[in-house]
Order: sequence, then C-alpha cells, then structure tokens
Amino acid sequence: MQKFKVKDIHHPGVTEEFDRLTEEDLKRLLRRKDEFVDTACPACHSGRVENSFEHQGLSYRRCRECELLYISPAPTEAMHLEYVVQSAAMAYWRETANPKMKDSRRPMYQERVEYSKRMFRRHRVQPGSSLEIGAGNGEFAEELRRGSDIEQVVVLEPQPLDLDSSEFEVITGGFEDLRELDRKFDVVFAWELIEHLLEPDNFLQLVRSVMHPGALFILSTPNEKSLETRVLGKHSSNILFDHVRLYNPDAIGRLFSRNGFRIVDLSTPGQLDVEKLQSHLRDHPEAFDDNLPLKFLLACDDQITQEFQEYLRANLYSSHMRIVAVPDGEPAGGQTPRLETNAKA
Repeated sequence: MQKFKVKDIHHPGVTEEFDRLTEEDLKRLLRRKDEFVDTACPACHSGRVENSFEHQGLSYRRCRECELLYISPAPTEAMHLEYVVQSAAMAYWRETANPKMKDSRRPMYQERVEYSKRMFRRHRVQPGSSLEIGAGNGEFAEELRRGSDIEQVVVLEPQPLDLDSSEFEVITGGFEDLRELDRKFDVVFAWELIEHLLEPDNFLQLVRSVMHPGALFILSTPNEKSLETRVLGKHSSNILFDHVRLYNPDAIGRLFSRNGFRIVDLSTPGQLDVEKLQSHLRDHPEAFDDNLPLKFLLACDDQITQEFQEYLRANLYSSHMRIVAVPDGEPAGGQTPRLETNAKA
C-alpha cells in the first residue's frame, strides 16, 4: 500500500483558507439554530443518550447503547443540502483544486479503486454499472473509469461537475433524487458521506432501492472510536460541524442491520493517526502528559511508530472505516425518534 502524508491530502495555505471560510459558513448556519432538530440516537434509536460536550456553538450527545457521537440538535437534511450548495468553503475548494493538488491526491483515489476491485473479486461481483453518491470533484469517478472495466459510471452530486459527458453520466442533485431514478446498479459508492446525514435510515433505504440483487454498497466514514479521535477530542479533524453523526463499528453495524443490510467487510485502513498525534504533540508539548505511554510511543523511531500505526489499523482503531454491505433481510428502519426534552447525563 502506498504511504500517504497529511500534506498530500491537506495542502498548506489552502487548508487554512478553507477552514476560515468554513467558520463563516458555520456562522450563517447557526443563525438558524432554532430550526435544528433534537433526536435520540440515529444509529440504534435508543433514547439513552447523554450530553457529551459543546464545540463551535453545537451540542454533542453520546449514545449509552452503541456509543455513537452525534450533534443534537442538528440541522435538517434540507438545511444541510442548502449548506452544500451555498458553501463558500466548498466552492473555494473546487476552485483551487489545481493540477498540482489533484496530482498529490490522485494516489488516494487510485487506492480506493484498487480496494474496490479487491472487494469485487472477494465477493464475486463483476459490476457493469456503478453509482457514486456525493462525488466531490469527481476524482474517484475519473480513476474508476481509468482503472476498472465498469462501463456505466454514474455520479450524483449537488454541485455541477466538470466531467467528460462521453465518459460519465452526472446527475446534479441530492440523494433524495434517487426516489425519481428508475434504475438499478451493480455497485453503489458513498465515500465520506453518511456522517453528514441527519436521517441515515432514509438514505440507506434509498440506496437499497437502486441496487440490483447481489449488488455491493461500498462506503467510508470517520471512525469515532479511533485512537486519534478519542485522544484529540475537539482537536481531531473528525470533529467538524458538518459531521453530524460520528459512527464506530458497533453503531454502524446496528444501523445497517436495522435497514436490512449485512456487512460483509469492515476495516479501518487509515495511515495518518500517528502522524496527526505527533503533529499535535509538536504544537502542544504539554499534550498527553496524562498518558505517558502514548507520549513515549510517539517519540519512538519510524519503525516502532509504523508498527503502532499497523496495530491501530488491524484492531479497528484507525480514524476511518470502510464498509462493504449487501441487502439481506427486510428493512425495519424509520425516522429517528425525536427528543421531547433535553437528555440528561
């Protein structure tokens, strides 16, 4: 596997301006905080939730049953789609995705394609058609077209994409547009999407509706039960205002089971946990003084820190999850129960 560095994905200068614009986007969103929705656990629907912390003007709860960490009250789906379309930060990211940035990020998307092909072989699927929901800048779609035999590559994205119409089919819209899509696919992709959605049951049922029997659903999402996220807390790159639900292996398993999916592969392939912790320690030398074994490990040589990173990956403690699921059983999902009063710890 090719080794990635933080600088290959998050570029200096660009990242800082993106963060500044994101703060402005958040300020606009918070002006409508009285319209936010307060819910029970979106993963397992338990009402046994507790207040966890406040960050950037938002309240976070944790489920006592499956440990899901989620923002509640949170923006509605309609508000989030409006945010995506109008976001100054996301527009800036697209406008500054110059060839140099694309070149440094390309191996990440190539690796996703190779991973997908391994899953096709492992689960004996030969897809002729694919749908990617939330295609970003279209970089994965471009690599999928180059690196696979899939003939029909369709992407669904709220913002217009500059992709060759002879190679791709682009549907401009949100995932609710799947209701009007009278088609089915052999594989559906959703990279770094489900953590943004207020009602995951609704999304998963729509995904099922466009899958052929035996099709694969391949997705990724942050792993809140990772060492990096649990140790850094509010300083973790996974704690973002538009990450309204932060899953862990147990929570995602309960969510998928309720919606009639069987998870056939779950991994945490992240490579940057140790590097992010080391970077935080350089900027904050007093960090981890209450966890001296971790501080010692982070100061070890490259071989030991790489072995530490491999341990995190192998034991589902790295900061991102990949999930492969198949429809299996009748869905029993529904709207997340609302909380009538504030949950108490």
